Amino acid sequence: MIELADELRDRFPGSSAFDQIMDLEGEVYRAKEGRRTLMFEHQGREYFAKIHRGIGWREIWKNLSQLKWPIITASNEWKAVALLERSGVETVKIVGKGVRGLNPAKVQSFVVMQALDERIELEDFFKEMGGTGGPRRLALKRMLLRKVADSARRMHAAGMNHRDFYLCHFHIQNRDWSHWRPGDEVRLPLLDLHRAQIRSKVPRRWLVKDLGALLFSAVDCGFTDRDMAAFLKIYIGPNWKDQLRSNAGLWRSVLIRAGKFYQRHRGKAMVLPGIFAHLR
Repeated sequence: MIELADELRDRFPGSSAFDQIMDLEGEVYRAKEGRRTLMFEHQGREYFAKIHRGIGWREIWKNLSQLKWPIITASNEWKAVALLERSGVETVKIVGKGVRGLNPAKVQSFVVMQALDERIELEDFFKEMGGTGGPRRLALKRMLLRKVADSARRMHAAGMNHRDFYLCHFHIQNRDWSHWRPGDEVRLPLLDLHRAQIRSKVPRRWLVKDLGALLFSAVDCGFTDRDMAAFLKIYIGPNWKDQLRSNAGLWRSVLIRAGKFYQRHRGKAMVLPGIFAHLR
C-alpha cells in the first residue's frame, strides 16, 4: 500500500515510488532500530520522512519481554495524526504513507510530512519567556497554556495517549512576539506521535504517565499557581477545584510520576507546585 499527495507524485513517480522513498537521502535527524528520520526538499518546500526498514525479531522480543508493544511500522504515526485532526488538535500534515510486507520483523513502511513552520519547542519558549513581563506577555503565556490544555483534553477524550507528552513536543513559530496581540491566531501543533496508543478510553495508568510527563516538563518553566489554574480550568473544566479533590488519587499519582521523572533527570527532588499542595 502506498498513498502520495499530488505535490509528491512527480518527486516519486511510477511503480518504484516505494523504493525511491525507502532509499531517500537527506539531512538525517535520527537513525535508530531500523528507523530513519530525515528532511528533504522538493520544489522549494521541506519535508520530513520517517522510514522504517524493519526492527528485527531481536528488538521485537526485547520489547515484549519488557511488556512493551513494539512499534513495527509507521502506521502508528498516521493513525494518530488522523485522530488528532478529527478531534480538532493541531498537528503535522501527512502527504505520503506506505507499508509493505507481512513479516513483523521485516515489514517496511514510511510516512512523509510537510515540515512545520513552527520549529521552536514550547518548553524552550516558555523558559526563555521567564516569569516576568507585562500584561501582553502574561496574556500570551496563558493563551498558550490554554491551548496545551485544550489539546490534551481533546486527545485524551478521543482515547489517545501520547507516551512522550512533554511540552517540547508542542512547537511554536519563531517570530517577533512583541507584535503579538490577544486574538491573533497562533498554531501549536503536537508532533512525535509514533509511540501513541489509541483505545476507546485512555487507561488510568497511561493518563497518569502523560500528565506526569507534561507536569515534569513544566515545573522549571516559571509557571505560577494562576498559570497552573489556567491549564486546569480547560483540561478538567470550570469545576476543576472540586474535581481535584474528588479525583485526588489520580492527581496524586500524576505528582508522584512527575517527581520520579524529575529526580531521574534533574538529580534532585521536584518542588511541588503550590496548587497541588493539598494532595501531598
